[in-house]
Amino acid sequence: MGLKEDLAQELEVTRQNFHHLLDSIPEALYVHPSDNPAWTIGDVLYHITLGPPAIRFEIWMICYTPWIFKALNNTTSKIFNWLNALFANRTKRITRQRLIKAYEAGHADLMSSLKRMRDEDFLRSVNYPAEFVSELAGVVTVERLFRYVTLHFEVHKNQIEAAIKSSIRG
Repeated sequence: MGLKEDLAQELEVTRQNFHHLLDSIPEALYVHPSDNPAWTIGDVLYHITLGPPAIRFEIWMICYTPWIFKALNNTTSKIFNWLNALFANRTKRITRQRLIKAYEAGHADLMSSLKRMRDEDFLRSVNYPAEFVSELAGVVTVERLFRYVTLHFEVHKNQIEAAIKSSIRG
C-alpha cells in the first residue's frame, strides 16, 4: 500500500471513530462540562469537526505560502485560540446531525486534497512554533498534518470520555 492509500485508510478509520463517538453520547450530555473548563462536551465535539478543514487549510499554506509560518508567534497564537474558542462555543445550536454534516463535509474536502497530492508534496515542511499547536511543535510535513487529524480526534475523544466518566461518578 502506498502513502496516499495509507493516509486515506487512516482518515477513514478516524471518520468512522468520530461516528462511533457520536453514537455513544446522548445529545443531552452535550451541555455538560468537558475537561476544558471553557467548553462543554458539545463544544469539543464541534471543535473536532473543525479539524479536517483547518488541516486542509494548513496543508495548502505549507504547499503555497510557507512563509506565513514564520509570522506565527504568541500574539497570532492568542488570536487563533480566541477564534477557535469563538467558533467552538456553539452548544445551544449543536445537534448530532449538524456535527455529522460538518465532519462529513470537512472529511470529503480533505480526502479531495489528499487525492490531488503528488508524492513530493508529502515531504514539504515548515517549522510550527509550540505556541501555535503544541502537539505539532517543530518540523511539520504535509504527511504529518494528514496524520494529525487522527491525533487531534483521539486527544479530544479522550477528553470527552474522561468528562463523561467523571460526570457519571460525580
